[in-house]
Amino acid sequence: MNQNHFGSKISEYRQNKGLTQEELAGKIGVTPQALSKWERGHSLPDVTLIADLCRLLGCSADDLLGIPGVKITENNDEKAQKEIWLNLRNCVEPLELTFGKGLVPLFTDDSCVGQVVQVRKNLSKEGILMPLVRVKDDLNLSSCEFAVLSYRNVLYSEILSGQKVTDSGYIMECLEKTVREQYADIINRDIVKEMVENLSKKYPALISETVPAKISYGLLTNVLKKIMKEGKSCLYLVKIIEIMDDTLTRRGPSTPEELVSVLSEELKI
Repeated sequence: MNQNHFGSKISEYRQNKGLTQEELAGKIGVTPQALSKWERGHSLPDVTLIADLCRLLGCSADDLLGIPGVKITENNDEKAQKEIWLNLRNCVEPLELTFGKGLVPLFTDDSCVGQVVQVRKNLSKEGILMPLVRVKDDLNLSSCEFAVLSYRNVLYSEILSGQKVTDSGYIMECLEKTVREQYADIINRDIVKEMVENLSKKYPALISETVPAKISYGLLTNVLKKIMKEGKSCLYLVKIIEIMDDTLTRRGPSTPEELVSVLSEELKI
């Protein structure tokens, strides 16, 4: 293993994730000093930590360790290969905000970023973790049309007229309303995992012993989707997990439908 390559990759992926050395070190259970040594190529982690590093950094072990991957370009152009893999990873996004050329001026400065962050804050108060929003223009839309999509499926679209054409705040209101009302079509296992890991900071005993040991992320996601499809909230996620845990302990393996039925009886959500 090339220690310098390994260290530079950890640093690159960590910064791409917006994590400090202290934050990443805490997630994998080492000191910031140890992580700093890895990034500077002065030492290597225990092999048992590689899987957690890859999971937290969102990369493959081959890339982290510098093992050549499958060649997918005729000229072995590494830069082109990275771009192709990135395009494939991003071809279907959990949440996109697209707009026609007439609305481009509304998104040319950083003000829209702050507005999206505010939408994220508003939704978080309702137990909703909104995924990163991919904001881009789309020439296939009408000039003053915008759309909210999830996995390329249109959740909401509107052609603006009058003063609304210059009102980015209205678009953000529509984005927030769409995410709130159609979260079941947006949420996925990775989003649920992030929500659960955040809860574990306050409820370590419940979470560490239950998810994913007894309740898989897949099962929990399916239950949350069904709850939200019924117009109910996932605000009390910790209580949902607790009731699911108790139910599975008493009854054994249960279907999402059975768990939702129990939740409806025991928790007014």
